[in-house]
Amino acid sequence: MEAQPAGIRRQPRRSVDRLDGTPTSNVENVDSTYRDILGKAAWARLEPEVRGRFSRKPGPGQKILYTGVMRDVELSFAGWLFAQACRLIGTPLAPYRGRDVAMLIELAPDAKRDGVAWNRIYDFPPDRRFTVCSTKSRGPGGELIEHIGRGFSMRLVLSEVCGNLVFTSVAYEWSFLGLRIRIPPLLTPGVTTVAHEQLEGDRFRFWLSVDHPLFGCTIFQDGEFSELR
Repeated sequence: MEAQPAGIRRQPRRSVDRLDGTPTSNVENVDSTYRDILGKAAWARLEPEVRGRFSRKPGPGQKILYTGVMRDVELSFAGWLFAQACRLIGTPLAPYRGRDVAMLIELAPDAKRDGVAWNRIYDFPPDRRFTVCSTKSRGPGGELIEHIGRGFSMRLVLSEVCGNLVFTSVAYEWSFLGLRIRIPPLLTPGVTTVAHEQLEGDRFRFWLSVDHPLFGCTIFQDGEFSELR
């Protein structure tokens, strides 16, 4: 299976009242994590709506919800095997294929890791609901870490591409007795790339590609979403 082109397009700049994306109400929701990691110059080049989404987080007892449709949820045979194996450590990968899959993205505070839990709820037809769970937080060196269960995590780097935000995994690790053990790339699903691309209005495109050094593209997903208010 070959990865589909990312197709990140530069959108026309739109003026908004809060160009830094910082909400003026409920200050406990302000989050500088992504701005600090990305850097001020790259942060300023992001679309204003992208800055707005990534400069806030849910407070205690709150949730931020996005709803939409995953047009494509693809798995190669190797990707399917990795998804099944990952169920031993949690639910970091959807184990099914599908087209036009309804999806709810739920952000909630994770006090234990001082981060934000991302729950992605897929409604695969005819009646197969599956929830992918992970938590993003800052690592001890200030880097962005995505925790996927039982001590396993991905170390991520952020970049700005045509005004949009891109996440790329640079290492898979396992934390054990205070040690961080790097997992050889051949034993992982592959390099994970996730893009958050601004579309018209409040809509955004989310696509994910996982590329293994031997098996090529093992996982690909592409969909459009907007905030559920």
